[in-house]
Amino acid sequence: MGAEGEYFVLAAVVFKTEKSEARARRLIRKEQRLGAAGEKLRKVRREVKFSKMKFEQRQRVLNEIAREESVDVFYFVAYKPRCALLMAGKKKNLIYNYFSKLLMERVFRRYDDDFEIVFDQRATAVKSMNSLTEYIQISAYVDFPNLTGKRVTVNQADSRTNFLLQVADVVAGAAAQAYTLGNRHFLEILGRKIKAIDEFPKKGFRGSQKLGIGKLLLIDKLRGY
Repeated sequence: MGAEGEYFVLAAVVFKTEKSEARARRLIRKEQRLGAAGEKLRKVRREVKFSKMKFEQRQRVLNEIAREESVDVFYFVAYKPRCALLMAGKKKNLIYNYFSKLLMERVFRRYDDDFEIVFDQRATAVKSMNSLTEYIQISAYVDFPNLTGKRVTVNQADSRTNFLLQVADVVAGAAAQAYTLGNRHFLEILGRKIKAIDEFPKKGFRGSQKLGIGKLLLIDKLRGY
């Protein structure tokens, strides 16, 4: 949430089965060994990140995510110039926690199930991580009766060693490019995988992509996807 850029994006990728998790891990493991044209690299990349990928690599990974039936995608984007919390100089780790809660609320509303949530420990300050995990757990148990009796765990991991977090990074990158550059190509690949889009604040947000993505989802629905 630094000074660079007008938008801040968070993404959540929901893996609904163990098989979908396993396939996602294999996808990233394979991508670490491939170049832009699909050629095998001599040196394995340590981490798959959207910002460091070529066009062909981004498209390849996103197409694989889009083909996975047991995966859903959610994202949250804040327009920083109109974010009162940032303008008031509030602590960024607290704002990050609040934005994370808003994103997770969308996820919690959709499923009546146990949750194992993993945040990227490098995306927020260590001192705020404990407060974030507790904050999300309390929200799940207090605000969502559909999760009564369910198990909700919240952990952190290093994205350099967690392949599922690397999948989320690619999704977040696709959303960020749509807002910062107006290029929806990568986001549109995900199509019907996108289950919820939150743009913050609701009043004063500029550069909304909801209408374009909404039309795409409607077309998919009419086609029976």
